[in-house]
Amino acid sequence: MEWLTLIDELEHNTPEKVWVVREELDTAEVFEIKKLEAHFILVLDGVLRMENKHQQILHYFMKNNVIYQSPYELRVQNKLKLVAETPAQIVLLHREFFLNYATNKSLYSEKLMRAIMENSANFMFELMKNDLKAEDRLAYSLQQICQSLTLERENEYYILPEYINKNKLALYSNISRKSLYSYLQKLENKEVVKVNGNQILVRIDRFTDAENEDWL
Repeated sequence: MEWLTLIDELEHNTPEKVWVVREELDTAEVFEIKKLEAHFILVLDGVLRMENKHQQILHYFMKNNVIYQSPYELRVQNKLKLVAETPAQIVLLHREFFLNYATNKSLYSEKLMRAIMENSANFMFELMKNDLKAEDRLAYSLQQICQSLTLERENEYYILPEYINKNKLALYSNISRKSLYSYLQKLENKEVVKVNGNQILVRIDRFTDAENEDWL
């Protein structure tokens, strides 16, 4: 079952309109974290980033991703920010209503559980990359971007989207801009990446060839 089909059914059957709410976010618009106290988010379209109070980018969320865990339960509501990287469409689903509705809809609960497990695993790996040395954090970040986002291609390269510029890549990799330039130069010398101004292209076969694990 597609998420949109599920959402249409929930909208039709909800006793309270505020329990299923669609929202549109403009680029750079900050989502109101307070709304996650009773609801969780399904991303219908676009890309959002989660960052901490130091502006380090922790994770990117895209179409069909679920942001389920309440920051209030974790007591981090004042430490995290959710920002639209691109124009985005999301739907807010009331937790209790959805779970009660899904009690008799096994497909609903299974779909939500799969989405939560996938996102939780991805997010945990994102946090674990901070234990890596700086150059490996950059390599891991590039790999995550290319595997999780829908990217355009140019010959044998993925083209990173405009919103992931050098500054954003440094914030996402948790490295300094100076270190980023140095590591990108190494990767460019190995023909792993190409850098055209602020645009970054990553060689596709670095993700399809098991032998290409040591980038730097």
